[in-house]
Amino acid sequence: MKNKEITIKDKIKLNTLLKVAEFENNKRQTQAHKHNGYLELVLLTKTSGKHIIDGREHIVKTPCLLIIQQNNVHHWSLNAPVEGYVLLLKKAFIDECLDLEITQLIHKITALDMLYLQDSYPLQEIFRILSCEDNRICQEGLLRIILSKSLESKQQISSPTTLSLDLFKRFNVLLSNNTTVVNNVAHYALLLNTTPQNLNSICKKHTNNTASKLIAEQILKEAKRLLIYTESTIAEIGYSLGFSDKSNFTKFFKRHEQITPQEFKNQRLHY
Repeated sequence: MKNKEITIKDKIKLNTLLKVAEFENNKRQTQAHKHNGYLELVLLTKTSGKHIIDGREHIVKTPCLLIIQQNNVHHWSLNAPVEGYVLLLKKAFIDECLDLEITQLIHKITALDMLYLQDSYPLQEIFRILSCEDNRICQEGLLRIILSKSLESKQQISSPTTLSLDLFKRFNVLLSNNTTVVNNVAHYALLLNTTPQNLNSICKKHTNNTASKLIAEQILKEAKRLLIYTESTIAEIGYSLGFSDKSNFTKFFKRHEQITPQEFKNQRLHY
């Protein structure tokens, strides 16, 4: 039976910004959940199975790296034995990094759900060393190696210049926060101290989409999560996303997805 709300898990202490540990075999099967304010990188060196993230199913073939952002809803089913490491990383750690390249690497890797790796041994050793390293400067250096080595497996990566503009990054931060996304470009332009026209222009430059399109995509992403992973009614989901009634939410959803929320939910019942 699905819950009315998506479960939020917290596997890292309040004052801890970075944590690395070996994968625990008793966590091979998980229920759909999201994380409480941290990015999770899971290095798998031995197992098989599947990982479902925001309704997208990925076949787990080792070695691989799973990338789970704090707002992603995910669950996995892995076959024993499972070997690997789990890295939990809070935003505060990234914000305080002296190495600015780490922020760019984080942006690149969080655009992905999974990376299949050529050779896991170097990464496995770095994860192991990082698991017992307390020196902040050393932690940053090891994290940069993990991100860089992982991304070597990605053939096409967006240029760092596409992520360099501060206003564009701040707009994305506003959209990805846990608060309700507001379907209004002027609302975000005001928060970012710019004009709707300028915000649209910047978004077009970096994504080839308008700000309103990016806002709609974020609303649809959260709508799909709630439709797939909760038993909330269509009206309840629409209201939680800022729509005044079920009809307006249904029209919005169908305009972008060509099917109604109920039709989408019916299609995903077997997940």
